Amino acid sequence: MDEQIKFKEALDALLDLAAASDGMLTMPQVQEACSEFHLSQEQLGLVCAYLESNRVKIQDAPASGRSRELFGEPEAETARKAGGQEKAKDGDGRESAYYKMYLDELKKLRRYRREEEEELIEAMLAGDAQAKERLIEGNLPQVVRISEEYLGQGVLAADLVQEGNMALLLAMETYDRQKSFRLHLLEEIERAMVEAIREQTGADDVGRHLAQDANALMRATEELAEELEREATAQELAAYLHMDQAKVEALVKMSLDAMNMFEG
Repeated sequence: MDEQIKFKEALDALLDLAAASDGMLTMPQVQEACSEFHLSQEQLGLVCAYLESNRVKIQDAPASGRSRELFGEPEAETARKAGGQEKAKDGDGRESAYYKMYLDELKKLRRYRREEEEELIEAMLAGDAQAKERLIEGNLPQVVRISEEYLGQGVLAADLVQEGNMALLLAMETYDRQKSFRLHLLEEIERAMVEAIREQTGADDVGRHLAQDANALMRATEELAEELEREATAQELAAYLHMDQAKVEALVKMSLDAMNMFEG
């Protein structure tokens, strides 16, 4: 079983356990549920922040103070606190009061310039927690942009962003230079959102995986064009994406066919 799926199942099991215990968990329960993943103390702190964002109280949990900022508050809780008056419009959660406030807060976070990214990555890989924090904050708006591509598929925007933020944090821990940093984040965030849609709707996600690949191809095309100062070849795109060249060519053809159909 894919490690990320197993980890998600462990988180879901903790949420179920908390629901059966009046929303309470102990730190040993969290540690036991995550024991097979060999998480660092920092990663356990992120797990606790995720659980707290889902209204779970953890006894003796390390204080993060960032669960609301990084994960957002579940849409249902927002509506409950407002007496049910803040229902999302169009079923996607974009119009809730809290979600608007979260988007406003993102604008206040520290950003970094593109030329700073490599230096921050090197520092993060060397164990610099402050560099990791800047990379996380700089990519939180990207999670929101990616979530917009998955709206209207049965999952609230706030829930998609929450799943994407968790994936962003975990992606920082798993980055190993095997591929582009930005592509690594994109793949992990999109995978989490696709999985959330599949779990909440029970729908077949084959079509969504194709859309995910197409989105990755589009971003890779833009990034390589900027780096190479010319349009990338299918072979270059395949190497960049760690994808079979025939699949890249098929995705390009599919995108062109869709554009021609739209223009027609």
